[in-house]
Amino acid sequence: MEAFLIFHKHIHVLYVYSKKEQGIRMRIKTMFIGLLLLGIGCNQSTQQEGERCDQSDTLLQDIDQPKEDPFVYVPTEVFWEYKYDTATLDFRPVKVREVQPDSLTAEGIEAMINNTWPNVQVRYIETFGDTVYLEIPESTVLTQQMGTAGAQQFMVSTTYSFTELPHVRYVAFGFDEGDHAMPGVYHRGSWDHQ
Repeated sequence: MEAFLIFHKHIHVLYVYSKKEQGIRMRIKTMFIGLLLLGIGCNQSTQQEGERCDQSDTLLQDIDQPKEDPFVYVPTEVFWEYKYDTATLDFRPVKVREVQPDSLTAEGIEAMINNTWPNVQVRYIETFGDTVYLEIPESTVLTQQMGTAGAQQFMVSTTYSFTELPHVRYVAFGFDEGDHAMPGVYHRGSWDHQ
């Protein structure tokens, strides 16, 4: 019986000890979870505050500097456009205005192209034989920002416009090659089978 009481006492002590240990473990877990939630909560409010600052900075930039669309097209003076034909389901050059060939000059067409495409400025260099030579000093908008269709619209309408000049069949473009346009010599048939 005495052994039973000693055994019972040890079990009671172990039971009390394990309950205390469980209580301590529970408190540690609770404190850990509380600290974790506190850390996450503080981190989110700091992040949201930073985001608010970033958004207000962006908002101020948007107000100060309006975003400019690289594909600016002002067709008030053009006589050739590259339009989508719903019958053939393809793009094709379309003459939108008649002009007298003897009234045209390379410099006049250069000005018309530059007014039509304000973000892609061409510079007329010379006419030699049946070829007009052009340069596009700042070609990033054309080659990287207008997309393939926009660049093709520019190239086709510019080529067709300059080949309205008497005795001109080719247009040589000089610019830095990019994703959407390549320099080279073009004529009215250059886009027939694309």
